[in-house]
Amino acid sequence: MRLFSKNNTIDKTKSIIKYKEFIDGLVLRKNGVKSKWVKNKSYPETDNNKKINKFLSELSDNQREILADMLNDSRIGGIHDTLAYIDNLMDINKIDIKIDSVPIYNNEFESMHFDFICRCNNDKWPDENLK
Repeated sequence: MRLFSKNNTIDKTKSIIKYKEFIDGLVLRKNGVKSKWVKNKSYPETDNNKKINKFLSELSDNQREILADMLNDSRIGGIHDTLAYIDNLMDINKIDIKIDSVPIYNNEFESMHFDFICRCNNDKWPDENLK
């Protein structure tokens, strides 16, 4: 646990703001380009994508929608697992993260991976629930 002194209230406020921006920035990126391609019925026209595009052309709109949701769920899971790993490394003091020279901490609320999932589900930040 990292503590701030009484004189570092501004630093803690900046840290919380940067933490929220970091997590919310990942939430904005939770849906990947591949799910958009699936919904649009086609990956880019390349030799490597011919099989994929043939497969997509055989799916109904509903099936493509389900597949796109599955791809997004997988991407969210990957971001979650990466944040859990970063959380663990931060907990054992193996890494520190700074954004614009402001340190961010992984346990401001719950954990980065928990906060990410909550924000993906449109939950408010815990400190916003107090207002």
